[in-house]
Amino acid sequence: MSTALLQELHQEVRRLYIAGSDLAAGDFRLKRLLPQFQQLGERAAVFKRLGEGIAVLLEPENGQGAAPAVRLQELTLLLESVLYTQGATVPDGTPGEVKTREFPLDTRLPYRKLAVVRQALTTTGSGRYEIVTEAYKEGLFRDLRLLPLAIAALNDPYSEIADFAMTQILPGYGPAIAGYLIENLNPAGGKSEVRKLKVIARAGGTEVLEELFKVAENGSGDTRAAAIECLGGHEAYLPALLEWTTDKRKVIREAAYRALAAGALPQGEERLYEAFAGKKDRELVADALASGASPALAARLSALYMQELLEAPQEKADKKTAEQAETSLRHFATVLHGQQNPQLDELYSYIIRGYALFSSLGFKSLLNEAAGYKQKAATMPAFKELEQLEQLDSHFLRHYFSAARQLLPPDELYKRFGGTMRNRLKAAVTKEAAMRQKMLLDIIRRQVVDTEEIWYDAEWDVQRDRKYREMGMPAPEKIEAHWDPRWLDWFVDRDAPELVCAFARPGHEAARRYLLAKLRELKEPKNKRRDDELIAHLFIGLARSGMPDGELTELLMSVMEDQKYFNPYRFNYALFQQMLHFPASYLSRLEALLPKQRYYESRAQLEYVINRLKGREA
Repeated sequence: MSTALLQELHQEVRRLYIAGSDLAAGDFRLKRLLPQFQQLGERAAVFKRLGEGIAVLLEPENGQGAAPAVRLQELTLLLESVLYTQGATVPDGTPGEVKTREFPLDTRLPYRKLAVVRQALTTTGSGRYEIVTEAYKEGLFRDLRLLPLAIAALNDPYSEIADFAMTQILPGYGPAIAGYLIENLNPAGGKSEVRKLKVIARAGGTEVLEELFKVAENGSGDTRAAAIECLGGHEAYLPALLEWTTDKRKVIREAAYRALAAGALPQGEERLYEAFAGKKDRELVADALASGASPALAARLSALYMQELLEAPQEKADKKTAEQAETSLRHFATVLHGQQNPQLDELYSYIIRGYALFSSLGFKSLLNEAAGYKQKAATMPAFKELEQLEQLDSHFLRHYFSAARQLLPPDELYKRFGGTMRNRLKAAVTKEAAMRQKMLLDIIRRQVVDTEEIWYDAEWDVQRDRKYREMGMPAPEKIEAHWDPRWLDWFVDRDAPELVCAFARPGHEAARRYLLAKLRELKEPKNKRRDDELIAHLFIGLARSGMPDGELTELLMSVMEDQKYFNPYRFNYALFQQMLHFPASYLSRLEALLPKQRYYESRAQLEYVINRLKGREA
């Protein structure tokens, strides 16, 4: 019996159920099938009856007889009966044991809680990462129904979600997930398979090392390299790792070096030192050791660093030779960054003493590394060296000032930088002095302004349940404890508004007058660029200056009413807190301001303040 023809008719019948039985009359697809059923009907009665049923559907009898829906139902009933007799209920092959994995998971959570996570992991768009991370914190991934989605997330187009699934979600399932992923691993796959390997290595422990070794030997491309890296630290595979460091393919050598660096075994460190000294793979070894070499290896590399530094050109060489020498030496800084030992102390002192030579050779990176090392050393000898270096090149003022902050009391710091700089400028206003002053202001601003992390709830939008992060200034108590009070006058004299805001204190009338003048200056027509952040800082400064609450709130209200001047996307946290203390008499002014807000966030904040005032008034 022609099962294929019956299946084709079944498909067309289903189509008519969806489209409507009235459309069966004259249907060209049924017309195409009718001759074949009529031909087969000459040999089999069932095909003849099916052909008659098709013909009745195609040519209704001028409104007489059964309705099209009834005729379609009769044809379908006959067709389904025939197909049922042709079906097979016995599966091919012989039954075997069903593979199972025991996951310590349950399905007790209501689907409503899982639906949001499911949507985040099966769609694209913004905001998904936050949903996934919050779900992980709440333990939603302990529900068995999210396990397949967690595995599929390894291939998520948003790499942050894929990496989060690799490092956090999947390893939490324990060894069982390693066995499951091994069964479904494609050694010739791409990034998602690489992530699978990392999960397997992390969750499976020593039990999966042989499987990883198989991929390391027979895999291809990225998966092989990832498997090699996972073997680091296991002495049984050390001979293979040493052999792979001589492979022709760079990606394999690189993975082998990373595995040896992670293992920190004596033979592995010897091979790393040998490869670094040989220069061919120096960059690969440097990257492998960037996360930190052992003290013994760091000491050996420090000695090699000094040796090659002494062999560097001792006079101005041609540009190509100097660049090659600097590139080769720069890899030492990659490996030894953050290390401290006597060899490096002497080496970086040698670089600083040789400023003239290394500057002429263009070895700026070495000089920067030396300055950074001496700054972190935080010793008086190192500080003296930085002082000498800064006198030769003001570029190193940042390191010199940072070291001074660590070692000198606040009054001595001011005398050395604020007072001395003032006297120097009074003596002679030079271009270099002006540049140093600008650099010093920028250095202090980076160390003070926007250095304190503030997290707060979006209380004006409780339905979204969000937190905001802002960077703010240190509290006045911190400023007072770590900085000399004379800096405030110094900042006022040099027109540094953000620093004046941070250092402002009650009783300093000059600072308050300066901040009010700066606020008026921003409102002038010539100031076409709005600076919402600076305006927020100015109000913080005025509050720190001890400006009475009534004056401060009225000033803020008047600024908010000038829409051309101040219309932020979101009110700064400090400003929003000041707005919450508005008196009830401001209610009508705020309501008049609400329609003029251009942005959703600031409008929501303003509505919240208005509702608070109404509640207070009631």
